[in-house]
This record gives sequence, structure tokens and C-alpha cells, in this order.
Amino acid sequence: MREYHGFKQNGNWYKGNIHSHTTISDGMLTPEQAAKLYRDNGYQFMCFSEHDIFTDFREQFNREDFIILPAVECSVILYRAKGTNERYKVHHLHGILGTSQMQEAAPEGLFSHMQYIPPMKFFGEWTGAKASQEMADLLAAHGCVTTYNHPIWSRVTEEEFIYTEGISALEIFNFNTVQESNTGYDVTYWDRMLRMGRRINAFASDDNHNEGLFEDSCGGWICVQAPELSHDAIVQNFMDGNYYSSSGPVIYDWGIRDGKAWIDTSEVNHINFVAGNIINDGTTVLGKRFEDSLTHGEYTLKGHETYVRAEAVDKYGRTAWTNPIYLDWE
Repeated sequence: MREYHGFKQNGNWYKGNIHSHTTISDGMLTPEQAAKLYRDNGYQFMCFSEHDIFTDFREQFNREDFIILPAVECSVILYRAKGTNERYKVHHLHGILGTSQMQEAAPEGLFSHMQYIPPMKFFGEWTGAKASQEMADLLAAHGCVTTYNHPIWSRVTEEEFIYTEGISALEIFNFNTVQESNTGYDVTYWDRMLRMGRRINAFASDDNHNEGLFEDSCGGWICVQAPELSHDAIVQNFMDGNYYSSSGPVIYDWGIRDGKAWIDTSEVNHINFVAGNIINDGTTVLGKRFEDSLTHGEYTLKGHETYVRAEAVDKYGRTAWTNPIYLDWE
């Protein structure tokens, strides 16, 4: 079979958090404080994902070594009943301003700084899947790349979002909700979508609010490989899946050659190769128990896998995730 490269080998690595909140919505840090926090911790880009408010702080915060990706986290909310604030379910779809080409082609123009996008509200019952698609279409019409955020925390069922077209990536690790209530792990939904044939990437983020109840910053991020630190370069390579996600370990390279999936990482405890679609596809490469002793892993393909992705897990459970490689056996 042909060789597959997990990354494009097209430049440098840039670390970013694409899901965060400030005092503009329900966070406790000002945009200035949040930008400084992430710059000081070695990040090169971030989004302010304010609830239902599009922000564009590029002029204020962009520097040679740090940029802002304008964004908004849009809401579809199912309330228990009218007159109550009790939410049964929510869709949080995240729109990140797309590339220059996407902006120029946006049929409804671009959102403006501090523009309010009214949430869709339902009471008692909702048309969950239809509403998710309508919100995704709205973001696309305004030139945005769309992600779907924290489905476990949102209490949605898989049928209410997995068929939504136009989603570039699914949030599979949300540091805030992991710390808050252990509802930030969404890998199972990702594999459900991959097994049904959807080609979708995944990402880790903080979703930080900095309320002081627990630590929720600098715990989940993506590292994008790009030729330069610019809006178009970061967004295009994000859409292309030319990045990995992490809550700790580093992925240096990975791919498929000579019939084997392989990965090179920082020191980790074990490496999972997850594959579709036959039972017992994939494997786990185990290192020494309770130690981080592995820096390389391999999986010999069986000849029918539809996709392969890899996870590098350290002794504390911190994980780095690749995006999938889709296999063509013809």
C-alpha cells in the first residue's frame, strides 16, 4: 500500500487554545488578561469564544509571536419549560473566522466585532438535529469554520448532532468540564462519526472561564503545523487536519509505511492505535507499568481498516491525539 503522512511537514509548530471565555460573556479574565496568560504560557494563538457574541481583537492583541482568531460560540438551548433557566440540552457550535477566500465568498457577509447572534431557544421539546444544522449553516454563511463543542456536557444524544454537515472538528477534550464534572471526554462520539464514514477531525481545548473554583487554563490545546504564524495559515492547516491535540504529551510525527501505522512521541506510558471498522482492529502498545518509557509505537495493518488514528498516553493519563488517516485499499 502507499505511504501516508500524518503531517504535511510544511513548517513550524504553533500552540493554541481555540475555546476560551472572558468577561465579555461569562469568564472572569478580561481579554487583555487572557491574552497575556496564554502568551506567558507559550501559546502562539487563541480564540475568545464568547457566548453568542462575535469578537475580533486582532488589532488589539496580534503580535509577531501571537495572534487572535476571531470567533463566537453560538447556542441552541432546550429549556425545561418557559419561565425557567433550567437547561435540558444545548448545542454549542463554535464559529472561527475562516480564511480570506472563505471570507470573500461568504454569502451573508461577515460578523462584526461585538455582534450579538441570538441563541435559538426551545421549551419542553426541540428539533435538535434540525436546529444544529441550521446553526452550522448560519456560521458557514458568514465565512466561519465550524466546530461542535462538548456534547457530553451538553446532554445531547448522538442523533441530535452527528449528522450535522459543515462541522470541521469535534471537541473531544474540554479541560474545564473535565475538571468541573468529568463531562469533557467525547472521543466515543468521534469514533461513532468516523465509523459511519464521516470525515471529521477532533481537538482539545480549555474552555476556560477562570472562575477560581478549579484550574481550567493551559490544560488542553492543539499544535498546528503551518508555514507561518498568520490567520490564513493557522486556519487552513486546522481545516486540513494538519495538527495534533494534547493535554500533555508531544507528537513529533506519525504516518503509515510498509503496511504499518507508526508514531514518534515524547516519553509516554502507552500508545493506542484506534481503527475502524472491524472488531479487534487496532491495538495498544504497552510500555513499563507506571512509567513513561515509550517514544515510538507501531501497528501492523490487517488490510481492511477504514481509518487509523493514534493516542499517546502518559502515566498520569494525559493524552495526545492525532487526526485520522483514511485508508484506500483499492
